[in-house]
Amino acid sequence: MTFSKTLLAIALGVTVSQSVAAQDETLLAPDQVSSASVTSAEETHSAQMSPQQVVAKWSYQAQDVKQPVEKRIEALHELAKYPSQNALVAVARSLQDQDPAVREAAIVGAEPYTIEHRWRMIEPLLSDPEAMVRITAATNLVRDFSNVSSEQQQTLEAPVAELISYLEHKKDDGSKLLLADVYRWHHEWDKADKIYQALVTNQPENPQIWLSLADNYRAQQRDADAVKTLDSAIKLHPDNASLHYSKALTLVRLDEKKNAATEIEKAANMAKDNSYYWYLNGVLQEDYNLDKSVKSFEQAYLISGAPEQLYAVCDIYVRYDNPKTDECLGELEKVAPSYVIDQLKEKKGQKNAKVSR
Repeated sequence: MTFSKTLLAIALGVTVSQSVAAQDETLLAPDQVSSASVTSAEETHSAQMSPQQVVAKWSYQAQDVKQPVEKRIEALHELAKYPSQNALVAVARSLQDQDPAVREAAIVGAEPYTIEHRWRMIEPLLSDPEAMVRITAATNLVRDFSNVSSEQQQTLEAPVAELISYLEHKKDDGSKLLLADVYRWHHEWDKADKIYQALVTNQPENPQIWLSLADNYRAQQRDADAVKTLDSAIKLHPDNASLHYSKALTLVRLDEKKNAATEIEKAANMAKDNSYYWYLNGVLQEDYNLDKSVKSFEQAYLISGAPEQLYAVCDIYVRYDNPKTDECLGELEKVAPSYVIDQLKEKKGQKNAKVSR
């Protein structure tokens, strides 16, 4: 595993979590981060295990100092797919490991969590004695530059400068894209735009460049330019769910919610197992097609099994007097605090004036 590949895993990790983002919102922030493959026997065994058992397996392997370093790195990368309290503990301990390669891998394992969790765990590594660990830590944290305090931003300045200096000497397109992303996260939008424009001209077949360019426009409140960029990308990649998702979010900002509903529906149908897309489709469809909205919330819950998505199902059932309301509340009572149930029961029987169009 090369260091530049680790950096790319960190930068692209934001897209890993979209399908799981609704499953643990208390821990999560919205590519495959593991560079090591497991054997087919291990894959078959893991497929027969519950998610909790899989997390326990990888958590143990990550912390077992008797394991080869490569196995511990593999485990930490795998834990990025299973954000949970147990995984978080394993990642936090590994961030303090004596081996810099393990510390670096633990930064990848920390990727799915919110900036509050990541900052507490990773900020000490910004002054790590190993340059590769420092730079990887900076890559992880700089993407939330807009979401941290001015004091935290000041803490990031020197590590980000080191990261930029490192990337400026790289000639491969992946490093160039990451450099543009770092500029964007760091609010150096003109520098980012210059790189994005060159990359999108040379690699129009890469959807991620289009997505990043659109994000750069959005960061500057240039939402109309973001839509134009995404329209150009969708002409080249009509079946890319992420492009339709990004366009939907941009249209919401432009208050074009009906068009946004059309785009998020396309994204959900393309990425059939992405519970977050189905949840957003439920939110956006409610004003235009109640049946689609209800079915989307149901689909999101069927995919994820997440309590918060079960709540969304019960909430829309209650508001529209759905005959399955009592059944839904009965299920929700098993996983939700009593005050949540009480609030929904207070709504029960009240009909919303909105109707399916």
